[in-house]
Amino acid sequence: MDLISLLNNTANGLSAIQARAATTSNNIANANTPGYARQQANLGEAVPSVLAGGRGYIGGGVYLVNVTQTRDQFVESQLPMTFANSSSSTAESDALASVSVFNNDTTGGLTDSMSAFYSSLTAMAQNPSDSSLRQSVVASATSLVSAFNSTSAALEQARSGVDASITGTVQQVNSILAQVADLNRRISVAEASGGQPNDLLDQRHNLMDQAAQLIGATQVPDASGNISLVLPGGTTLVSSSVAATLSVQSDPTNKGHTDVVFTPADGSAPVVLKQSELGGQIGGLLSARDGALGQASTDLDTLAFDFATMVDARNHAGFDLNGNQGGDVFTVGATLANAAATIALDPALASNPSLLAAAGSATSGPGDATNLQSMVATQSTPLANGLDVQKGMAKIVSDFGTEASDAQNASSFDTTMLQNLQDMRNSASGVSLDDEMVGLMQSQHAYEALAKVITTTQTLLDTLMQMVT
Repeated sequence: MDLISLLNNTANGLSAIQARAATTSNNIANANTPGYARQQANLGEAVPSVLAGGRGYIGGGVYLVNVTQTRDQFVESQLPMTFANSSSSTAESDALASVSVFNNDTTGGLTDSMSAFYSSLTAMAQNPSDSSLRQSVVASATSLVSAFNSTSAALEQARSGVDASITGTVQQVNSILAQVADLNRRISVAEASGGQPNDLLDQRHNLMDQAAQLIGATQVPDASGNISLVLPGGTTLVSSSVAATLSVQSDPTNKGHTDVVFTPADGSAPVVLKQSELGGQIGGLLSARDGALGQASTDLDTLAFDFATMVDARNHAGFDLNGNQGGDVFTVGATLANAAATIALDPALASNPSLLAAAGSATSGPGDATNLQSMVATQSTPLANGLDVQKGMAKIVSDFGTEASDAQNASSFDTTMLQNLQDMRNSASGVSLDDEMVGLMQSQHAYEALAKVITTTQTLLDTLMQMVT
């Protein structure tokens, strides 16, 4: 190897070491940057090209092969689903935890009002002609109606709050999908030129993490380096550089609550996505709204309808203080839909408590409480679900509490699983300042050694030129 080749060899080495030092510097600068994956400058041995004296090849030095990210693919493959599960269970748990209408310590709630109603009926049965006792029944019935109405309103308010969260999240998802599609295009262009655009890969990786958290999207790579995003149900959100869009619309069959609508990028007809086809935060919110909250709302409507129908039937069977056939105590629709929200005290009874049909016959007189006693007995009469009124209410509260507790436990478990995987990701891809400082010192020493080679080569060249002259 001649001295000029030696200088070229050394210059290539300096360039490679300089690239490694620059990569280390970039790692140190981004040590606290969220989502940054540590980069590594990979050096390779140059192919030897000089045969020395016919006895062996002298190495060609070193060159920069590429700069790659350090990611544990086994860990990375598990993170999207874990992100989705954690976000889903946490969103569901938070939505259910915010509902306080079923708290046991709530004074004047549905349970208290129902007990007060039957207590007033029992008291009136002792003296059915007492106007003050009749007025007390009307007052307690009014409070019970209010409790049904307010409980139903609280549940629907919680469900509407979930709708608002879904709408806002859908807008975030659309933005993320568009950015991932654009990054797919930019990354493909960069990789086609032979490089690895690590900064763009970090951006795409962070967006894909967010897509998993918000809607449960999983990642499907292709041979061109693009990443497709696919929903748990198989619907493709992003393919290559093309992104679909999501929107929301009202569902009249679900009390006007929000549906998530998928519009394909090819312009074909929009499709309403089922809850089972969605994951992440949106999936968890839908599970809370149409699961525990929806079931509680339906059960409450059923209870209100069955209760009102039963009490009205008993009052119809008796006779009021004027000897007339009893009328309605409560007004409720023809079906159980929205019964808890619309149940009301009959207007005629509200203004005239004497219409309460306590007597068993038209001629038995004002002291007869035969029919009123049968009305009191409805407290222990099984409804359509096989439970009496009090047990029916207790079951609604118990079922909702169980769902909320299960969601909270699932959230705690999923959060722990996610934290473990994130710790593993940080261990593999995070920047250790101690390690980077060691690498920087190695680069410095290598750079100084190569600089010494240049100095020595220059001395040899000077000596050679003096010998020639």
